[in-house]
Amino acid sequence: MIVFTYAVIAISFVVLGIGGIMYLDHRFSLTVGDRPFAIKGRRIETDDPFVRKQFRKFYAIRVAYSLFLLVLLFVVVSHVG
Repeated sequence: MIVFTYAVIAISFVVLGIGGIMYLDHRFSLTVGDRPFAIKGRRIETDDPFVRKQFRKFYAIRVAYSLFLLVLLFVVVSHVG
């Protein structure tokens, strides 16, 4: 039964992680609209200061979301069994 519980936890956190990051990327894209930019890894190539500001904001939100999921994972796993 514990193996099943860990499997459900693992699947849930993978879906939450990938889905959350994809949603944040989608919101970033909607926020900047049709302004020109190119994302290369963790860097952005653009001349528009609005796009740079939004990228920094959404990147910080992505990092915070990832850390939140990591902490939540430790909390959930510590209460199994």
